[in-house]
Amino acid sequence: MSSYPYADRFAVHRRLPEEGLARSEVLAQLHTMAAEEDAFWETGKCSGTMYCGDHEHYHFMNDAFGLFAHVNVLQRDMCPSATKFEAEIISMTLDLQHGEAAAASGGAPCGLVTTGGTGSILHAMLAYREHGAQHRGVTRPNVIKPETAHPAFDKACHLFGIELRRAPVDPVSTGVDVDWVRDHVDDQTVALVGSACNYGYGTVDPIGALSDLALERGIGLHVDGCLGGFILPFGQELGYDIPVFDYRLEGVTSISADTHKYGYAFKGSSVLSFRTKELRNAQYFYLTDWSGGKYTSPGIEGSRSGGLIAATWAAMVQFGRQGYLHYAREIFETSFAMQDAVRSHPELRMIGHPTFLFSFTSDDFDIYHVNDFMRTRGWRFNGQQYPNALHMAVTRPQTRPGVVAAFATDLADAVDYAKAHASEAPKSGAIYGGVAGGMTSEADEFIRAVMADMLDAQSVIPAG
Repeated sequence: MSSYPYADRFAVHRRLPEEGLARSEVLAQLHTMAAEEDAFWETGKCSGTMYCGDHEHYHFMNDAFGLFAHVNVLQRDMCPSATKFEAEIISMTLDLQHGEAAAASGGAPCGLVTTGGTGSILHAMLAYREHGAQHRGVTRPNVIKPETAHPAFDKACHLFGIELRRAPVDPVSTGVDVDWVRDHVDDQTVALVGSACNYGYGTVDPIGALSDLALERGIGLHVDGCLGGFILPFGQELGYDIPVFDYRLEGVTSISADTHKYGYAFKGSSVLSFRTKELRNAQYFYLTDWSGGKYTSPGIEGSRSGGLIAATWAAMVQFGRQGYLHYAREIFETSFAMQDAVRSHPELRMIGHPTFLFSFTSDDFDIYHVNDFMRTRGWRFNGQQYPNALHMAVTRPQTRPGVVAAFATDLADAVDYAKAHASEAPKSGAIYGGVAGGMTSEADEFIRAVMADMLDAQSVIPAG
């Protein structure tokens, strides 16, 4: 990955150009970069990342976005449409999550739209911290998550001063060890976490057992459905073996679900729902004695573009239930066909109980040999560790004709390559999101250097 992308073709702007570029020139550069970068995932060989892949749908959302891109949704008196869009996004999401069950049991299901999965998780952890302090007098809050749950929980706890307790998972099912969780709950525990499904293995944690434990101990239970929240409900409707993980379980008190993944909205949108308004309202921030006026915002962010909310709403109402169900069926069928290709090789082993997302490893050789070879055929997997594994999140681009057949053919060749090179060290390794290849060590300093390189390479001001 170059530290200076496109520097050989386009100017590097370290300061404002003295004279602005013509709009046609700016757009020409953007079209060139977009077309070249889209060509990578349009093959269907990229795990996750591009969940929709339909350019006509993107154009449709661009139209919706453009109508409201300049709007600040904080000013609801000037843009009441944002209230309509946000409320209906939340309501439609709650419908998928069986919010009526929460209402029937005395709850008041509600939510907020956030800027993504991490945003939803941050807001949830903040709500549990504040609710625990306000209603239970908790001063040293802790949260218990499965080791497999997303690092955004670690980030949230780091930012908000919450102790994070990482529970081990069953090595076969990859679901959280509920007995361990039970043994580590104390009077300062404000919430438990379960994934539906987890990012690594596509596994749904035993949410029912966690729900019982949460009710028994009088604490919250957040279900991280950021990845699966807009496809697992349709998988259940299609009859696949997906356990209940939503508000039908009385102990579930909040759920995160990313509209920008299998909701097919633009990146930067997610929904965080709550069983009760009391829990949601706990994370609000108010400042009523500021000289600039009484200040409050519904979430951590201040100003937000109305474009994302409008485009998300447009995507949801345009697809409708039947549209989502149709694409979910295609994705599950494609995933199961690709899983069958993996299982056809005795040298490969599937991990856990996958859904639309699967992960596989090998006990015969380092699985990154498979990754090394598959890269030469244009495939981009996400790498894992402990154990080394490769993960494929199946999205709509993989449902295109010929992709499954290409996967099966290339995988067979990759297994032969891995067996022939088993005594050698592989070239690739595991970094979330595919930020870098060639990694054989996850040293903190190396990761910091990678991040700094992405941000600083072209932005550092030269001396003099």
